[in-house]
Amino acid sequence: MTTRQAHTMRSDPRDREYTLCRAASEYLRLLAEAGYIATDDSAMIEAATEFLRGLDQLPAEDTGTARVLGADFAARLPRPAASSRFVGPLTTALLLAAPQSPADAAAWAQHAGQAAAAYAEVLTEQALGQHEAILRAAVAAREHRISELQDRLHYAATHDRLTGLANRAVLEEWIGAPRATAETVSILLVDLDGFKQVNDTHGHHVGDELLVAVADRLRAVAQADDCVCRYGGDEFVIATIAGNTTAQADADRILCDIARPFALSTGDVHIRASIGIATAAPGNHDAPALIHAADRAMYVAKSGGGQSYRVQD
Repeated sequence: MTTRQAHTMRSDPRDREYTLCRAASEYLRLLAEAGYIATDDSAMIEAATEFLRGLDQLPAEDTGTARVLGADFAARLPRPAASSRFVGPLTTALLLAAPQSPADAAAWAQHAGQAAAAYAEVLTEQALGQHEAILRAAVAAREHRISELQDRLHYAATHDRLTGLANRAVLEEWIGAPRATAETVSILLVDLDGFKQVNDTHGHHVGDELLVAVADRLRAVAQADDCVCRYGGDEFVIATIAGNTTAQADADRILCDIARPFALSTGDVHIRASIGIATAAPGNHDAPALIHAADRAMYVAKSGGGQSYRVQD
């Protein structure tokens, strides 16, 4: 009698089907113990039973189909997170489903071993793929955090902590940039009149509120391409690609805007400003010299009583 004939002479097929279904149910139970929760128990049992039926129908001489069945069955699991724990449940199910006939049992053992090996390989590949994806995501997240940190460090190095305006280094870089050097550039240096009295009367926290509010009003005056800088203390600078006429018009607006009361935590606070204006022709931009000229002009305005602007001689 051949092995194939032994398959055809088994006992009641209903008993065999019961054995396969019982093995499939045990597989699902053991999967659950290993941490795998099926979304549809009945569909999972049917899939396992179908897999076992496929193995049961293979002739002994078929040496390749069992691997295909095992790999296909593993692929039906929706990418388990811990595949190594899910090989044991299949091995147990294959043992429970083994035929009683020695000839059939020998063929079953061969096919079951091939199917289990392929099943384990697929799950391992899936797990490795998941781990690789997790690793890639972790690397990407780390790179993103590093990039954010670099951005914050760069921002801190180029901006005033209190007002968020550019600092001196950015101002000088802006004045010396190729686009700026090809144009006429004007510097408006704004110094607050009476800022010390605000600090002395209301405290430094109100003085800080005032500096932030002044910075906001200067941003509103500036054009999108201008550089608005907190130069130090209560001094601000606006660098703009414009000549004297436009700079003076901007200065008039700044004086009016700063003269309006500031609604701060202590109530309305009034302050004034003195402004110095310096202009550099195209191709002749010396940032320190230009800022120094605007500073001298500002002191002339302040010595004249403030609430005014002066243009460099």
